[in-house]
Amino acid sequence: MTALHAQPYTPGRVKGPIRIGTENATRDGISVIEQHELADFNGPCEGLAVVNGAPFSHAMIRAQSHAIPSIILSADQAAQLSTDTEMVLDGQRGLLFSPELLEQHPPLDIKAPALFSPIESSDGERIMMRASVSNRPGVMRSLSCGTSAIGLLRMEYLGSQSRTPPGLAFFLNELGTCCDEAEPLPLIARLPDFSNDKLPNWCKSLDHSFDNDSRGTRIYDQEPFKTLIDNILEAANQCSEYYDLRLLIPYIDATEEFVQQRDLLKTRLSGMFSIGAMLETVNACKQIDSLLKEADFIALGSNDIIANLLDCPRDSAQMNPYDPAIYQLLQQTAQQAGPRTKEIQFNGQLIRMPGVLPVLIGMGYRIFSIDPLLIPYLAEEIKQTDTNRAAELAKQVCMANDDKAVKQLMTLGKR
Repeated sequence: MTALHAQPYTPGRVKGPIRIGTENATRDGISVIEQHELADFNGPCEGLAVVNGAPFSHAMIRAQSHAIPSIILSADQAAQLSTDTEMVLDGQRGLLFSPELLEQHPPLDIKAPALFSPIESSDGERIMMRASVSNRPGVMRSLSCGTSAIGLLRMEYLGSQSRTPPGLAFFLNELGTCCDEAEPLPLIARLPDFSNDKLPNWCKSLDHSFDNDSRGTRIYDQEPFKTLIDNILEAANQCSEYYDLRLLIPYIDATEEFVQQRDLLKTRLSGMFSIGAMLETVNACKQIDSLLKEADFIALGSNDIIANLLDCPRDSAQMNPYDPAIYQLLQQTAQQAGPRTKEIQFNGQLIRMPGVLPVLIGMGYRIFSIDPLLIPYLAEEIKQTDTNRAAELAKQVCMANDDKAVKQLMTLGKR
């Protein structure tokens, strides 16, 4: 009898035979694949175990959007598995075990919080959990998970399987349907943000390198992106007549950049839109006070902020979520924002890392956006969090010398 304690990723519990390698994937099996195989993996599977998975990578986040229960294994753990062995995968606990051990590992009985409503901490502080999604099924899933809003619709994934850039008719239908499914919740649509590790099919034949210098709006004046953005904005114009639709400008690095792009957008928009800035670099975090004055709302894209801070790709093992430099930067950002920290929407996989959410609450963040499947579990963590104790924990974490000390403090903080 075997039980492997891995890193949790996408909640859910499934049972099936182990299938090692992409070529052996079956609809009823638990696929065991390497991180580098994930981007091109489209095989059906019941559960997913990613060897040396990078939790902040676009490939892992895209896989999570398909709601397949998933865990992250080490190479040593994967070596203990045999093809066709029947196993149970628990994505929330990070477990992979023999069915004989079911009594030792009963399923968690977690109920979704009330739709639209804030979640109260143990001392009565109100926390908002919003949903980050990539498609219409994600919006629909959010409603059953207790979200208070659609905090992020990743527009680059709409029509990503098409071999040609989607047109106006497509976006009218797709964006309109997403808004309709979300009703009466507000929906924040982030304008497309392309990068080499999350290209739609129609982009792959283009002679273009999507490095950081071409992230976000930096390519919006080039074809075929200009026409694509025109179509998205026209679809947004028409949808805004009926729905609470807000727009988010991606990969903002400086206040001046945001103001310029916002003003350009306003010349192409006919409705009265709330336009927000998604801060995704260290430099942008340092300008939070001026950005709060200019933007209708602010979102922190913590995945890219961490990559920028640690100077490493998002699929790198160096993306250590317990590096104290991360928390020092986030604390400095909150201190600069002051009381308005409560208005900032915090996005990214950092939220779901064990022990991290209470620390962020302790810094003053009160709005979080994450994959909807995680909301019920994070809601339970919020209910057990005392914000005064969390504030003290956040101070200690920011003074820690290394990642081991941070992890130890967060482990103690959960007790």
